[in-house]
Amino acid sequence: MTACRVWCADVQDVTWLPISVCSYTDYVAVFRFMIPDNGVVPASLSQLLSAGEHQRAQRYHKEKDSRRFIYTRSLLKVICGNYINQYPDQIQFTVGATKKPELSGNTGWHINVSHSGNWILLSIGRVSIGVDIEQINPQFSFHDILATSFSSHERAYINADAENQRRFYQLWTRKEALMKATGKGMDNDFSQVPSLDGLHVVDSSLIGGTGNWMVRSFAVAADCHAAVAYQETPIVPKFYTLNSSVWGQ
Repeated sequence: MTACRVWCADVQDVTWLPISVCSYTDYVAVFRFMIPDNGVVPASLSQLLSAGEHQRAQRYHKEKDSRRFIYTRSLLKVICGNYINQYPDQIQFTVGATKKPELSGNTGWHINVSHSGNWILLSIGRVSIGVDIEQINPQFSFHDILATSFSSHERAYINADAENQRRFYQLWTRKEALMKATGKGMDNDFSQVPSLDGLHVVDSSLIGGTGNWMVRSFAVAADCHAAVAYQETPIVPKFYTLNSSVWGQ
């Protein structure tokens, strides 16, 4: 057994900084962006996509899904370009050995994205990183998947509070973020992936990654829970809100 240490906790009183103060040198950073309802993607963003990426956007059956892909991919290019000092339209992505999206070339930076509703989360770090965001759906019957997705201790924690739906999303996003960080994804071990507050020692095969990991929960909005997972570092992630200034408007 190769042991890994996984530490889970909330980020207390997360501060979303304006993008104007970002130095693009943060060791670990998370960016949030709300897709506007007007349905129009700025041309200055759309033109950052390659021909292949435009074709991929057109394959979505729903316009909102196509629009979300364009925003996500183009904003990620802008953010990555600022961190590695390249023009956004020169940024290219590839798929790693674990089928996790990566920046092309040996940049030394790791990326991950997630979306829910109109919210997009982008993350970048000097270490392997994963993010997950879930917009609360009051109609979702989350009790139906508790037995297959959570341990007995996690189920007890979720059911012990009147706000059990909030606790469900708290733990779910932690599991998802960690599995995205390691590239393992959801599988039959998902219920055993640690998510409760505190330190957990687990077999590396369970989470699909070696070393030690931090998993931090935070609120993106009142109705959106999220988590970021990254290889252990004492540095707390920086959190930023993106707006049109990042693409020059």
